[in-house]
Amino acid sequence: MNIISEYNKFTILGPPMRAYFFTLLFSLFCLISFSQPYDAKSNSLAGIGTAESSVWSNFTNQAGLADINKFTIGAGTENSFGIKELSTHTAVFALPVNGGVFGLNVAYTGFELYNESKIGLAFSKKLSDNFNLGIQVDYLGVYVDEGTNNHNNFTFEIGAQKKLMRNLTLGAHIFNPIEVKLNEKENIPSIFKLGLRYDANQKVAVFTEGELESNQDAKLKIGLEYKIIKQMQLRTGFSTNPSQNTFGIGYTLNNIQFDIAVKKHQILGYSPQFSVSSSF
Repeated sequence: MNIISEYNKFTILGPPMRAYFFTLLFSLFCLISFSQPYDAKSNSLAGIGTAESSVWSNFTNQAGLADINKFTIGAGTENSFGIKELSTHTAVFALPVNGGVFGLNVAYTGFELYNESKIGLAFSKKLSDNFNLGIQVDYLGVYVDEGTNNHNNFTFEIGAQKKLMRNLTLGAHIFNPIEVKLNEKENIPSIFKLGLRYDANQKVAVFTEGELESNQDAKLKIGLEYKIIKQMQLRTGFSTNPSQNTFGIGYTLNNIQFDIAVKKHQILGYSPQFSVSSSF
């Protein structure tokens, strides 16, 4: 199936067929997941983020928010496979308070005729110097123009992080553990992730993560980050099921972090992404 050529056929036929095309596309390829990394750093590392601590932990593992000690915001955008209607736009916030850190995140994918949205409210807390716990309540919505397939529901996700030793961190996260459904016919999958981050030295970090989604084969991810200089990071990764290569670069300017990533799907092609975050 040539995605671009099929897309052009449907767009010629008008808005109703465009909405039908994207509904079919999402169903066939599961392009959009309500539990996925939306930041360029994680996606440049094959989607690994369970052992990371940043404002983007709003999406990857809420336990990572517990290490944030300043008000932090972030925004990002991704253009999947060169089709603007598949673009995803995100915004994240983290606010430290007495007793923990609150997080808020918003993700919007699609266009006026078909779109999916996710809004999450998170809370994370350090239970000890080496152990973090986080939980998040999610609103999930799907909208189809002039259709009867508009649905929404609520679910939750929970995560934990444990520093096993000074340079080794373990992260675990589960999304939708009670298998809440979007409607009677459309399931929202439960997704469990277990990951490790190993800091080999001050320049090299190695990442690995296993992902198990209900009714799907397990997925393995491997990532590598190398700091060329203190402010600049090169990243690459590989994931299975489906096979996907990822690349990216990060740059830190004072308290601002810029990240760029490119994902290459073996069938569907390239997806560029950009994200930025800053603390105050």
